Amino acid sequence: MSDRIPYNTIVACKLGDEEALKTILKHYEPLIVEASKKKMVAGKGVVTYVVDEDVKAYIISELTMAIMMKYDPTRIPRKKKQL
Repeated sequence: MSDRIPYNTIVACKLGDEEALKTILKHYEPLIVEASKKKMVAGKGVVTYVVDEDVKAYIISELTMAIMMKYDPTRIPRKKKQL
């Protein structure tokens, strides 16, 4: 996973471009899957982790809403200061 999503992709998503949204969700998919995992214990004490699809859908929904409702494309992001 690369560090950054191109600014133009985020702006396009904000403006309703579905392909841009898919690009963003694909970028964050490993993190979304990891955050959606749920511990399951089988009958003999075997522990496995499964993706809780409801939690995954909730995270995707919240990310989409944050982009659509909170992100301001008129505010150009500042570059991080080099240490």
